[in-house]
Amino acid sequence: MNIYELHGKLQEAYTLKNLNNISLTLINLYKNQQYSILQKIVEIISDYVTIEITANGKGFSKLIKLYHPDRIQYYNSEIERLTLQNNYDGLLELSHILKLERIEEIANSLDSFEDIDYSPVYEWDINTEGFNIIKDDENEEKELKRSKRGYDFYDAIKLRQYGHTNVEFPSYYLEDIHEFELSSMDINDLEGVQFCIHAITLDLSNNKIADLSPLVELTLLEELNISDNLVENIDILSNLTHLKRVNLSNNCLKDIASLFELVNLEYADLSGNQICIEQINELVELGVSVDN
Repeated sequence: MNIYELHGKLQEAYTLKNLNNISLTLINLYKNQQYSILQKIVEIISDYVTIEITANGKGFSKLIKLYHPDRIQYYNSEIERLTLQNNYDGLLELSHILKLERIEEIANSLDSFEDIDYSPVYEWDINTEGFNIIKDDENEEKELKRSKRGYDFYDAIKLRQYGHTNVEFPSYYLEDIHEFELSSMDINDLEGVQFCIHAITLDLSNNKIADLSPLVELTLLEELNISDNLVENIDILSNLTHLKRVNLSNNCLKDIASLFELVNLEYADLSGNQICIEQINELVELGVSVDN
């Protein structure tokens, strides 16, 4: 198969309908506590990604993130970018979805699946901004009120993963996840982020966050995007000694002295703030590439 044939197959695979279908099946398996079957599905795509589902379901968050409909734009842009670069190996890394296009048949063919109902337990409102569960009027009204107030980090994770917040989601599941993408989720409180102890990449852009103190223990973090928020103080970032890239654009910053302590920092986007040129120059002199 040449690169253009693979490009075509991936374009056909990464559709909103297909991502919803795969996500629904995986969620149904998880809800039915069919963790061993989820592990078998993980083994099917093991040539492309490394995930392990434990006996109590730990690891599921990493799996479901691969097929969340919100990632459709990311995948489509990656397919085009890699094709233009003639990067066949890069495209192959996205080919795990080709193994799961007939996921219902795969699930039904695995052992112990005779009694499992794979039809969706929810109705889904399919739209290009992600998938959302169509709730009854009472739950919908509660969710609407809540969205007007904003969400904390923990509830935003539930909303992103399941389409609503009325779901059991043990905090220790967050320990499995290395990358979080929670942009534009109306987050105004980072409560819950402290459980993400193995986070490497965290995107919290375009929210309503003012207080970064819950990030203080995420010492493995390498990339942080908190652009387009309400942040005035970034002192706690000095504790995140592994940070390599940080996007602080369009906040309310005047002081970035804490960034001077980050010996691994390579890039900082500081545009849209009121930072004095002396501090920016000092950061540049430390070898950091700065956008301002």
